[in-house]
Amino acid sequence: MRQGISEAATLNIIIIFIVIVFGLLIGAINYYKAFKVNSRVLDIIEKYEGYNSLAVNEIAVYMDKIGYVKDNQGCAASTHGASLVGNQDSNFDYCIYYHSTDGVAHDPKGAATYYNYSVITYIYVDLPIINRLRIPVYTKGERIYKFSARK
Repeated sequence: MRQGISEAATLNIIIIFIVIVFGLLIGAINYYKAFKVNSRVLDIIEKYEGYNSLAVNEIAVYMDKIGYVKDNQGCAASTHGASLVGNQDSNFDYCIYYHSTDGVAHDPKGAATYYNYSVITYIYVDLPIINRLRIPVYTKGERIYKFSARK
């Protein structure tokens, strides 16, 4: 005898499919937002030619304007071969790292001729059972030429 799938089983399959699709969609949207924040922070750093007081002020205004999370949990001292330079005193939860030697080009004295910055922001997901998930999003900026001795 042939039996069809019951209505309850069909509804369960549809509900599971919808939950998975919406979960992937929400994850993609949150990743896009975090990447957009990273890109804007790197643009501000490049605008002021480094992470200085002008860049810090504009980043704080931007983060406040978009409503970024004010929950600074601290940053690792180094990551991906770079040292931490930003966000020790900020209320916002992001990290800025300085790569002092980026690239293989060296000047005649043997010093690296390029440097750059990288930014880590976080995706926050609040779930009833798991509580708050904090997922890092890492972005490395473009190489910047060293015109003079720096750090």
